[in-house]
Amino acid sequence: MKRFLAFLFVSVLTLTTVLAVVSGSVVTSKYGMVAAANEYAARIGAEILERGGNALDAAIAVSFALGVAEPYASGIGGEGYAIVRLANGERYAVDFKSVAPGLASYDKIEGKLSSINYTAKGACVPGVVAGAAEVWKLGARMPWAELIKPSIDLARNGLVVNETFAGIVSDNYERLLENAPEFLKDGMLAWEPGDVFTNPTLADTLELIAKEGPDAFYKEKIAEDIEKFMLEHDGFMRKSDLENYKAIVREALHGTYRGYDLYVPHPPVSGPQLLAILNILENFNLSAFSWDDPLAVHIIQQVLVLEDVDRRLYISDPAFFDLPTEGFISKEYAKTRLMELNLSKALDPNTYFDHAGNAYEFVEGKTYEEVLLKGAKVSSSDPMDSYEFHSTTHFSVVDRYGNAVAWTQTLSSFFGTSMYVDGFFLNNEIGNFASTYREGDVINLEPGKRPRTTICPTIIEKDGKVKYVLGTPGGGRIISTITQLVVDLIDFGLSPEEAVKAPKFVGYASYKDLRMEKGFPENTVRFLEEVLGHKVKLYEYPDLFFGGPNIVAVEDDGTMIGVGSIRRNGAAACPEK
Repeated sequence: MKRFLAFLFVSVLTLTTVLAVVSGSVVTSKYGMVAAANEYAARIGAEILERGGNALDAAIAVSFALGVAEPYASGIGGEGYAIVRLANGERYAVDFKSVAPGLASYDKIEGKLSSINYTAKGACVPGVVAGAAEVWKLGARMPWAELIKPSIDLARNGLVVNETFAGIVSDNYERLLENAPEFLKDGMLAWEPGDVFTNPTLADTLELIAKEGPDAFYKEKIAEDIEKFMLEHDGFMRKSDLENYKAIVREALHGTYRGYDLYVPHPPVSGPQLLAILNILENFNLSAFSWDDPLAVHIIQQVLVLEDVDRRLYISDPAFFDLPTEGFISKEYAKTRLMELNLSKALDPNTYFDHAGNAYEFVEGKTYEEVLLKGAKVSSSDPMDSYEFHSTTHFSVVDRYGNAVAWTQTLSSFFGTSMYVDGFFLNNEIGNFASTYREGDVINLEPGKRPRTTICPTIIEKDGKVKYVLGTPGGGRIISTITQLVVDLIDFGLSPEEAVKAPKFVGYASYKDLRMEKGFPENTVRFLEEVLGHKVKLYEYPDLFFGGPNIVAVEDDGTMIGVGSIRRNGAAACPEK
């Protein structure tokens, strides 16, 4: 009875828009498309498109809506990155990564950074509101306040708790009870499937942001509330950190793969890593294999490992380091990495970090023959890395006009620090710096530095037209999952739905085993273990560990296919006309 009443309650709230948009796990349309990790957010984005908004408008609305519907995975206390493609062909990378507060330092932390993950000290300066504002400036059509209003209504009127929401709350219940009891049902109970969750405090906060703009968050009342909270809880962040925060807009980083154009983020996130991986894979005729062929799995997994080693050397905040990004993403450099592969045997996991490459030698456009004849060397990276979480959220938007947005946002771990201010959670991105100071490490904690993460929202074009808009959450599995999506779509000819549903595996230098979802043929797993020498660890299918991609694909005739994640109750939604 409780579940029925909750459904009836929310159905009445949305009755006026039921006929305006269509939603489901897989949806097709020629009028625009949103694919997100939550159906409420996807529908809100589709409603914005139906009202005449473009992809930028819809993306901003979805961003705020996910902060209401998935408060554990993202929100205005978090950060992220967006790739924006305008109808006129301009392509932008919007960096709204968080930054370390001015007071943050290793000297003020006892032990490793992981010891402060769930304290006020673990929070970096949030970037979501500033990022949304920069996207709005790039070409949104609708007033700022109108894009936030659906999220205000959702927070005030309520949404039905699904299994993912309830499960994540249950998994984090003790921390929530200690640090954020006001978020729980009646101040003490875990939310259960079928409950109607409301967040009137967040609704009030969003109303301020809608009325006063980003200054409400970075310069006025909300900034003051955050500083007060930090002072009371011995945190690092101050109002001055918020006042000084800036989202960064650049041209998107560009690469190619088999005649497709990819537009991805710059450092400190993993756009260069994705391009480096695909540059190596381009040397193999992967279309001669099937997606579940053990040799194809082996090749892709080993390439993933090699470029995860390189990631730790060559991806950081570009404001702090002169990074060899152009060398890292060059096809000549990829040839040197190709030479590290053994097609008949897995690399020894204990030697992963002995296989580091030297991207610096390729910044000036040298050929791989020139570099290798010179005998260039680079020291291997430290196998230690910051702790990466498996939360985050991603959504993809395409409109009928030719605009597209790939947007990934996060709190780092689920519920971030679990510190709760004005109805939202503060991220714990400080844990993505090196756990302890290490001489020469590109991700040592420094005031004002953006932490490195593996997020990688991606737009793929063919012949100048948007073909795929994709991304995924999943911590250290993000790049593995995105690589498999690209290869599944382009090399193996899978449909968008098949690519999302296909079992996933991971290549990650921190893992000494090959982690795979069940669903691969038994002989594939046996061949990987008994012939190629991998130690395979199987997970149930589908498993949230491997992320939750949300894709929009555009067919040659303009038909858009939206696919929501099967691993996280995702959905696609579109206007009816």
